[in-house]
Amino acid sequence: MKTIEIWADFACPYCYMEEKQLADIIEKAGISEEVKIRFLSYELDPKAPAVPVETMTQHFMSGHDYTEEESQHLMERITKMASRVGLDYKLASTQVCNTYSAHRLMEYAQQKYPFPTVLKLNFAIFHANFIENLRISDHSVLLTIAQSCGLDKEEVEKVLGSDMYGEQVRAEEKEVDARKDFDLIPYMIFNNSEVLQGVISPGAMKKALGLL
Repeated sequence: MKTIEIWADFACPYCYMEEKQLADIIEKAGISEEVKIRFLSYELDPKAPAVPVETMTQHFMSGHDYTEEESQHLMERITKMASRVGLDYKLASTQVCNTYSAHRLMEYAQQKYPFPTVLKLNFAIFHANFIENLRISDHSVLLTIAQSCGLDKEEVEKVLGSDMYGEQVRAEEKEVDARKDFDLIPYMIFNNSEVLQGVISPGAMKKALGLL
């Protein structure tokens, strides 16, 4: 059994495209039953607002000192990258918001549901953010996503209405922050040894999976 641990954030456009690329490679190779994936939490900005005050375009202008032209160019470049793995990003209008509850929901799902459901939920949250431009900090949005993936409504409401799984989210963030080689997300560890992070080539993923 091959194992993959993935630290990622639902606010990271690179995380979605790299996880999609990985899933496609695994499916095409027909090795889904031979790979065990664990999703781990990492918030790029734990202080991001629950109610968005800016779009991704505006965020790079205000938080990263990009000019409007530079920010628009970056949005276009990332959107083009995403299209290569079949993702139709609406990145420029994506709302920048807190992902803490989304991560707690994923922690719950991984403890209570089989992997196909977990994977469906993971991609549904990313899709809601980058393609539908929904507010994934909104508990009603997360509840709707969870129900569409087959999760129990009452249990999800209980999780979202509390701080359940919050300690686990923070512990996983501290764990990866403590790694000397940690630099970018997504941060993937294959078979407890090989690390791939950031923008990852298909070839590197295939090699880490033992397909090359």
